[in-house]
Amino acid sequence: MTPGAGRWLLRVDWSDETRDLAWAEALALGARPGPAPGLVWADAGAPDGAAFLLGAGEVVAAGPPGGPVAPMVEEARVVQVPRGPWKARGSPLDLLATLGWRTRYEPSSRAPRPDRPAFVLYPTAAGWWLVRATGAPRWVEPALVHRTSTSLPSRLARAVVNLVARPGDRVLDPVCGTGVLLVEAARRGCRATGGDTSPKAAWRARANLRALGLEATAEVRDALTRDDGPYDAVVGDLPYGLRLAHHDLAPFARALPRLGRRWALVAHLDLSADLSRHGRAPRLVVRVPKSTFCRYVHVGEEPTA
Repeated sequence: MTPGAGRWLLRVDWSDETRDLAWAEALALGARPGPAPGLVWADAGAPDGAAFLLGAGEVVAAGPPGGPVAPMVEEARVVQVPRGPWKARGSPLDLLATLGWRTRYEPSSRAPRPDRPAFVLYPTAAGWWLVRATGAPRWVEPALVHRTSTSLPSRLARAVVNLVARPGDRVLDPVCGTGVLLVEAARRGCRATGGDTSPKAAWRARANLRALGLEATAEVRDALTRDDGPYDAVVGDLPYGLRLAHHDLAPFARALPRLGRRWALVAHLDLSADLSRHGRAPRLVVRVPKSTFCRYVHVGEEPTA
């Protein structure tokens, strides 16, 4: 059995709220569906800047469902077996015993010693994979000075940016609010511009950017009056309430082609039908549930000539 469809196996978040968004983010960053839920394949290591990446490792041995794995990896004497939807039934000790090696189980929460490589076993129904783990980039929460009760969590905002933008892209947030998406676009290395009809919101966005030492623009401007596009990508957390009614969404939907080539729009409603009615059918809608309400991330792009 070959090690797998790619040289690297990545573990992404699998919690109820963010499972679908984490999956979509990983695929947008170049990964491919993996052997089990929460696992994806990559050709060359962990993608940079992912919000929901939990771990990454190069595949060094593999085996059929139920194990064992081969070839023997001499230095794999301490192995972690992380919990998750990929894990085969059985205790970590029982699963490691199946390897036939004199391995010692180490809890996944324990940091590996710097003087030895870390190994992780993924025993799935499709097969077993042993990876030499690397220090996957960890998410760092930005210290924003301004937020509101409806501001996106920064981690979610980073994933939304990753769905449509890459470092160096010109990114527009036409309804920037306090600038959470602007901050993540700038942290990602994008050339970010934002606008809002509220002077107070634009001021807060500028304060957040300034506090983090980020270069981006936040101006008082109506999205429908913009004539400086199309940008490479448009990201936005659309206003809540009646302003998302069908008759109010129409002007914004018609303006999307001149605003940006790709777009990821967050709303508290599934706007697929209305966007489609105005010729902006999303290619992907990701539901992000919470205990009190849901967010929907709508992803689309303009046709290329």
